[in-house]
Amino acid sequence: MKLAGLLYTLTALYAAGYSGEVLFSEDFSSIELESCWILYGDPQSGILDSLGVPPPCFINNGDSMYGSGVFSRTVFEIGEGLGVECDMYLECSERGTWVTAALCITTPGFRNEITRNNFSIARIEIFYSGELDWAMPHRQCVLKFNTGNNEGVIYGIEQHHQNNLLSSWHNYRIEIGSDRMVSFFIDDSLVGSSQVMIPDTVETVRIQLGDRSSNWGIALHDNLVVYRP
Repeated sequence: MKLAGLLYTLTALYAAGYSGEVLFSEDFSSIELESCWILYGDPQSGILDSLGVPPPCFINNGDSMYGSGVFSRTVFEIGEGLGVECDMYLECSERGTWVTAALCITTPGFRNEITRNNFSIARIEIFYSGELDWAMPHRQCVLKFNTGNNEGVIYGIEQHHQNNLLSSWHNYRIEIGSDRMVSFFIDDSLVGSSQVMIPDTVETVRIQLGDRSSNWGIALHDNLVVYRP
């Protein structure tokens, strides 16, 4: 087992005032990704031996249009609150685009579309918009976080030119409070709070990692921890 990255993550949690219960952790040191994760997309996600904090780590391998990734096989109860954090790394050519690292909390049956029964509850992602993104080629590194509910109401923020997040590992965290509002953190700093409450009809969730990729860059994930705040 790859203990160094997990111990670093847990130490950071305690330093940030965390005193809750760890429900699940994943450092991607096992080659049997499917034992804990449901894979989707083509090409499928995998484990990269050469990079990580420390290596190995998760690589989503998604295509440039539809993306690929994983959903946790474990279903977690929201209860009086739930948190998930993950180290993520994004690198992309200045001209490139369609490379995204994402950490998400979803309803158990969600795959890729909002419906009244299954939807993405909370999501934080970084992606790159270079010259090939002809619609908006000059956004560069984009940080995006949003929340949604079963009525299709979405609250989201995009912050452009976040190039300080490129080509280095950073810790991304989503916390659902006891009031069912969502907070987003990067490297223990609060970067956003939702204006959309998670419906009290949603009792359980899965964790989702991954999104689009292309030959222009790479998106990596490591040291995931699901915990009770």
